[in-house]
Amino acid sequence: MANFMKRGKTWQYRVSYMDGQNQRQYVNKSGFATKRAAQEAAAEVERQYRRGADLGERSVTLLEYWDRWIKLYKSGKHATVTEKRYGIIRRQLARHFGEDQQLKTITKSDWQEFLNAYAAGEGRRNGLPRSKDSASKLNGYVRAMANAAVDDQIIFANFTSGAILSGEKGKASELKYLQTADFKKLLSHAVAHASLDKVYNYIIATAVLTGARFSEVIGLDWPNVDLDKAVLHIRHTWDYNYHTGFAPTKNESSVRDVDIPQELVTLLRQLKKEQQEYRLRAGYRDPYDLVFRNSQKEIPSNSAINKDLRMIEKKLAISPLITFHGLRHTHVSYLLSQGVDISYISHRIGHANIGITMTVYSHLLKDAERSQIKHTLEALSIL
Repeated sequence: MANFMKRGKTWQYRVSYMDGQNQRQYVNKSGFATKRAAQEAAAEVERQYRRGADLGERSVTLLEYWDRWIKLYKSGKHATVTEKRYGIIRRQLARHFGEDQQLKTITKSDWQEFLNAYAAGEGRRNGLPRSKDSASKLNGYVRAMANAAVDDQIIFANFTSGAILSGEKGKASELKYLQTADFKKLLSHAVAHASLDKVYNYIIATAVLTGARFSEVIGLDWPNVDLDKAVLHIRHTWDYNYHTGFAPTKNESSVRDVDIPQELVTLLRQLKKEQQEYRLRAGYRDPYDLVFRNSQKEIPSNSAINKDLRMIEKKLAISPLITFHGLRHTHVSYLLSQGVDISYISHRIGHANIGITMTVYSHLLKDAERSQIKHTLEALSIL
C-alpha cells in the first residue's frame, strides 16, 4: 500500500510492507517532480515486493554493498596488485558519495556526475585529469557490482548503463618487438650463456619461446614443468610486487598449458640438473620448488631482469631496445609472421579472449593480412 505527499515543491512516496517476521515496515523516497513520477516509482517497488524482493535490503549503502560484492566475488581470486585496486575504487566512491548514501538512491545522473568529476581529477593530489581508460575500468567494476544488486533486487536498474566516459587520451604505447634476426641473436646468446649464476638467460629464453608474462615465468615450479611431454602448465604467478609467494593468474584464460620446443626442453633439463647439484651441495630445499631460483637462492626481480636484458641488447647491438614485456610481443610477432592462427596465439599467451589479442596486435595483423592478400591474388592468378 502506497501513500503520497507533497513536501515543498517535490513529491514523496511511502510504501508499507510486511517483513520476514510479519512486522510492518516502510520504504520512503522523496524528490519526485510530480505526483505521477512518485506513483510510478512506488508501483515499481510494490511489483518487486510481489516478486519476492527483500525491501529491507534496499537500505544498504553503496559502500556496504561494494564491500559485500568484493568479498563474495573478487577477494582471493586475483593477483595482489589487482586486489589493491578495489580499495582504491572504494576510496573514490567514499570521497564522492560519502559513507551513508544508500545504493538505491543513486541515479544515472548521479553516476554520470561522479564519472565526470573522476575523469577531471577529483581527489587526485596533483589535480590532473585521469585517463579515459582509467575511468572505463572503474566504471566496469561498478557496473558489475550494480548488475549483482539488480539480481539481488536491491535496485531495479543499473545506474551505470549508458554512462558516457571522458578523460584524457592515454599515452599511445608503442608496441616494441624484435625482428626475426635480432630475435634469433638474442635467443642464441641466452642459450649459450645460461647458467645457475646467470639464471636471467634461462628466464629470457623461456619468455621469448613461450610468450608468457614475467610473473608467469618466474612463477613456474618444477611440478608444473613436464619435460617428457614438452609442456609448461601455467597454474599461478609469482607475486614479485608484494613478495607473498604464489598468486593467481591475471584471468581464468591465463591458466593454460603451453607446448614448448625441444630447444627449451633441453635448456630446462640443463637448469634442473644444475639446480639439483647445487642444492645437494648447499643442503638447500626450496619450499616452492621454483624453476628460476638462482645460486643466491633468490628470484630475480622485474627491474633486475630488465637491466640484464638491456645489457645483452646493447652488447649484441640490438635495436630497438625492448623491455621484458617486449619479449612477449616478439613471440607473437614471430608466430604471426609464420602464419600461425590468431586464435591459437591468443590461447597460447593467455588472453581472456581473441578480441584483446586482435586489438593489441592490430598493426601486426595488418601486415599479415597484406601477406595473405598477396598469396590470395597469386593463387587466383593461376586459375
